[in-house]
Amino acid sequence: MTQHLIHGGLPDGMTRWQFFRLIERARRQLGLSKGAIAYLKVAISNTMEEDFLAGRICSFWTSVTKIAAQAGINRRQIARIEAWLIDQGFLTKTASDHSRRGGSRKDGKIGHEFGINLAPLIARAVEIQAAARKAVFEEEEAERLRARIKKLFGDIRRHGLSEAMEAAEEILPNRRPSTIENFERLKQVAAALEAVWDDFSDEFSGGEKSHLCDISPPPNTNKENINKTCRPEKHRNTQPVRTIPAQVALLASEPLREMIELYWNTVDNRGPLSWRTIQLAAREQAIRLGIRSSTWQQQCDLLGSNRAALCLMIADRNAERTDGYQVRNPAAAFVGLARSEALKKAVVDRLIGELTQTITQSDQGSQP
Repeated sequence: MTQHLIHGGLPDGMTRWQFFRLIERARRQLGLSKGAIAYLKVAISNTMEEDFLAGRICSFWTSVTKIAAQAGINRRQIARIEAWLIDQGFLTKTASDHSRRGGSRKDGKIGHEFGINLAPLIARAVEIQAAARKAVFEEEEAERLRARIKKLFGDIRRHGLSEAMEAAEEILPNRRPSTIENFERLKQVAAALEAVWDDFSDEFSGGEKSHLCDISPPPNTNKENINKTCRPEKHRNTQPVRTIPAQVALLASEPLREMIELYWNTVDNRGPLSWRTIQLAAREQAIRLGIRSSTWQQQCDLLGSNRAALCLMIADRNAERTDGYQVRNPAAAFVGLARSEALKKAVVDRLIGELTQTITQSDQGSQP
């Protein structure tokens, strides 16, 4: 007998693909394998947006063989993944083990179905949102921990105490925090290295030779060093930007806007759009465009995170244009725009104004 499992719908304003991106973001926190994510992507692609409205049935009845073909995974793996998702309470099976899957729709609504029902997954939307927020936090914290571990190794090495270095290498033999993917493991390594630093701190501070304390080094009159020392630092534009996060979202390309929506759900909990959300979405889009993390961080350090995000938004949006502002390589355009902005050319504010005017004129021209 068919089980008509209805559900309470997704949170207001959330689409099925925004929901999927939350699942994808929270993969580790939810214990989902990459295969499970591939399966769920196929599952959602075989539904309709209306299926996720409150009071509807959200189900699909695609065969295991077709799911395997769409996911690029062999049939046996799909069967195992499907069974695991059902066992873990993400899905419900409404077809018997050996029956043929099927269903019908009338006026867009599912009338009956014998397949896989997504009601349990939708019911966990709030839990998945929280898991995605945790994933964002852990991702940021992991970067901070890796930087801290790297610095601790450098500090211990510079002090030249072999016992401390041996203790540090026992904790992380390859000295490479980038190889640690597990967040809990990163925390353990950082805490252990902090303990090593604390244990040997007295020996570090006591290692100075007292007879050198009163000896000042002679001034370095090398012309090259004078130039390097006296040359002013590059301008770091940290002045506030003239736009607001909501305007950035309106001007953004469709892929970037979807990324902003994702972080809006996870970071701002669908409240007022924050610059933090814009920064995280811009960084994610930068990675998608092929911009290295180190390059992105350099521009953030140089311009400030908000202006770097604006440069990314402009370059990314201009890749979609067909006029004289069109760019073929948004990654290269971002770097060039950031450099121009760093040289005090103040191009970002001008380009935002131009982009706003262009979009406004386009919207007015499309009206009847």
